[in-house]
This record gives sequence, C-alpha cells and structure tokens, in this order.
Amino acid sequence: MASSKLPSAHPSAKASASDTWQSSRGVTMIELLIVVAIIAIVSSFAVIQFSRTQESYNADNAAYKILNYCREASSRAVSDHHSYRVVINTNTNYISLINENTNDLGTGNGEGATVAGDDVLVKSEPVGTRVTFTQPTGTSLPPSPYNYAAATFTGGVWTAHFMSDGSVVDPFSTTGNPLSCTIFVSPSDLQGQLPLVRAVTVFSSSSSVKFWLCSASGTFVQG
Repeated sequence: MASSKLPSAHPSAKASASDTWQSSRGVTMIELLIVVAIIAIVSSFAVIQFSRTQESYNADNAAYKILNYCREASSRAVSDHHSYRVVINTNTNYISLINENTNDLGTGNGEGATVAGDDVLVKSEPVGTRVTFTQPTGTSLPPSPYNYAAATFTGGVWTAHFMSDGSVVDPFSTTGNPLSCTIFVSPSDLQGQLPLVRAVTVFSSSSSVKFWLCSASGTFVQG
C-alpha cells in the first residue's frame, strides 16, 4: 500500500504568514500607542476642566463657612447667655469661633483671633482656598434692607461679637457699636467672573445672616 504524504508548506508560504503576523502585531502596537496618547490628552483636558470647576466653587465654600460660623455664634450666644465672636483672619486664612464667657459688654477679653482672659476657642479652620474678601469691581450691594457696606478688615482681620440679646457689635466694649456689614467673597483665580462672586450680610439688631449670589450684571439675589 502506497504511503500517502501530506504536502509540506512551501517555505515562502511560511515566511509570508510570519510576515503577516509580524505586520499585524506592529499595527496593533501603533494603534495602542495612539489610543494611549489620546487618553492622555483627554485626561489632561479633564483635569484642567475639573480644576476650573473646583475654583468656581471656592467662593461658595468660603461664604457658606462664614454663614454657618455666624449662625452658630448667634445661636450659642443666646442659649448660653454670653457673647461669642467670629474672626476672619486673611493673614492666616483662618476663621475662628471663640467663646468669650462674658455676660455683658466689657474690655476684659481679647480682640480678634487672640484668645485671652476667659476666652475659649470653640473651633477654627481655613476659611477658604484662593479667595479674596474685597468687593469686586462692577458689583453692587445686596438689595435693601440688607444693603450694608463692605466689611472692614483691620490689619487683615474682621471681628464680630454676637451678644446674648441677639445683637452684633464691634468693638467689644461698654460702647460697642452695632455691626451690620457685607462680606464679599470671590475666587482669586477667576477674577472678573461676577456670577462666581458670593456675599454674606450680617444684620446687627437681630444677628440674622443672609447668603447672596451675584448675577452677571453685578447685582445680588438671595441664595
């Protein structure tokens, strides 16, 4: 019986198959590199966009923090029957809530962020990230009856004493002056973008605090 032998592949056919595989592999690697490059580019744009979005929220975060500190100071002062103060220090970028442990107006306690006498620091934290507290050009004051002038930062420090009768004064003395003001907050990295500006007003007679959003025209509406 004659043996049958399968025909062997021609050497040139083997070479051709090998070349095709190598070529296919080469194209795949190139495509992979292109995909990686595209992902890197898209990711970089996403990071930039995310950073800008974060910057746009800087003023919101700082303004809400001020709002909450003032409301807590007012609530604590009335319930504890003695004064508390809120301090914004732009030199250290910290906001502080301080228990003054004092029933009446006097001069025995420290001023500003200094904790002295019977003062007790309740809490303190960074007030914001890359924010400024000056009234931006092109903005107006909040609408009446909350159209109070911009807060005064003496030496970079703003201080408000929340009293047990629900009022707000500064300085803390026997002749403490009623304190009504507007604290403007804007992201320092996105200056000129008025819709990103926020404001907080403090009303001296009732210690009420309001949060404001700025429109593109520079007017404020309650947030």
